[in-house]
Amino acid sequence: PVSSLDHWRRKYVAQRLVDEANYRQVIVLTHDTSFLGELRDAIEQLGTAHLIQHLEWSGGKPGFVSEGLPWEHQGYKERINKLEQAQKKFEKLPWPPYPNDQQSEAMRRQYSQLRSAIERVVQDVVFCGVVKRYRDWIRMDNLEGVVGFSNKESVEIARLHKRCCDVTDAHDPSSAKASPVPTAAELGKDIQDLQTVISWIETRKKTNKP
Repeated sequence: PVSSLDHWRRKYVAQRLVDEANYRQVIVLTHDTSFLGELRDAIEQLGTAHLIQHLEWSGGKPGFVSEGLPWEHQGYKERINKLEQAQKKFEKLPWPPYPNDQQSEAMRRQYSQLRSAIERVVQDVVFCGVVKRYRDWIRMDNLEGVVGFSNKESVEIARLHKRCCDVTDAHDPSSAKASPVPTAAELGKDIQDLQTVISWIETRKKTNKP
C-alpha cells in the first residue's frame, strides 16, 4: 500500500518535472503506472507539449520503441482514435459476406477493444474520473458531474457494450446462429454511436453546471 506521504511526494515530483518541461527538455523513464498517471494529470492541467513512447517486445527481443502508451494505459479518446484508424483500414479491404477465420478474428479483436473503450468511457466520462485505476486518490470535486446521468445514456451504453460482448470471443455463441461478424461499416457505426453518447453526456454536464 502507498502511504499518503508517498502519494504527495510522487505528485510533487510529477508537477515539478512538468513545470520544468515548460522551460527545458525533460526526459522521464518510469515503470510506475501511478507516477505516470500523476505526470499525465500535470501535463493536461498545464497544457505542456510532450511526447509519450513505450518499449515493448518485438521479434522475440525487448526494446522496440512504439509511439504513445500501451492500450491498457490509454484514455478513451486515444482508444477511440485508434479504433477509427483500424476501421478505416478495414473499410479499404474487400469484405466478403462470410469472412474467413482470420478476418473474423481481426474484427472480433476490434470489438474487444471497443468494449474496453466503452468501459473507459464509463470511468472517465460517466463517472467524471472520480475513481481511476493507477491513482491513489478519489476526485471528490468531480462528483457533482455524475449527477443527472439519464436513462437514455444508460440504455445506449448498455446496448453498445452488449453488442461488443456478443461479437468477441469471450462468449461461445450457438453454432446454429451462424452469424457473421459485423462489417467495417457496422464497426464504424458503432464507434460513431459511442461518440454520440459521449457528446450527450458532455452536453448535459455543461447544461447542468452551476
